[in-house]
Amino acid sequence: MLSRITTKKVPALTLVIVGIMGMIAGVLAATITITQNSTSGQIGTYNNNTGNLVINDQGLSIVANVAGISPNSTATIGGTGTNKNLFNGSTFTAGHWMETMVFSDSVDSNSHTVTIKINDGAGVPNSNTPLAGGTVTLTLTAASSTGTITAYIDLGLTSITAPMTVYVTST
Repeated sequence: MLSRITTKKVPALTLVIVGIMGMIAGVLAATITITQNSTSGQIGTYNNNTGNLVINDQGLSIVANVAGISPNSTATIGGTGTNKNLFNGSTFTAGHWMETMVFSDSVDSNSHTVTIKINDGAGVPNSNTPLAGGTVTLTLTAASSTGTITAYIDLGLTSITAPMTVYVTST
C-alpha cells in the first residue's frame, strides 16, 4: 500500500488532513441529546426576627457521624471567636437529612426564644405539617460578643419531598 501512495504522488500529509477532517465531520454529525433535570430542594428560609439575633442558614446535609451527640435546646453564645453546638430534632441517625443554622448576637445579652419549623412537599409554603424532626424551640442567651451557636436539626428522614421551606421565628 505504501508503494502505491508514492507512485501516485499523493502527499501523505494530504491523506492525514483528509482523515482528520473526516473524524471532525463524524463528531459534528453525531446526535447530542440534552436532558434537562429540574432540581428544587430548599426554596428558602423565612426569618421573623424581633430581636438582635442574626440567623444564618447553612443549608442541608446528611448526618454522617452520631458519636458523642446528645440533644439539647439551650445554649449561651460564648466569647469572641467561640462556637457552641446544639443538636435537636429527631434522634440523630446516620443517613438522615439535617438542617444547619448559625445564630449570633453581638448587641445585647438577652435571652432569645427561637422556633424553627421545617415543612416539605406540595403544601409548602402554606402547609402546617412539619417534617418529623422539623419543629424545634431553642433558648439562646446572647453575651454581647461575636461568638456563635450552631444548631443541627435532624429532620428524621432519609428522603425529602421537594420543595422544602424553613420558617424561623425569634424574639
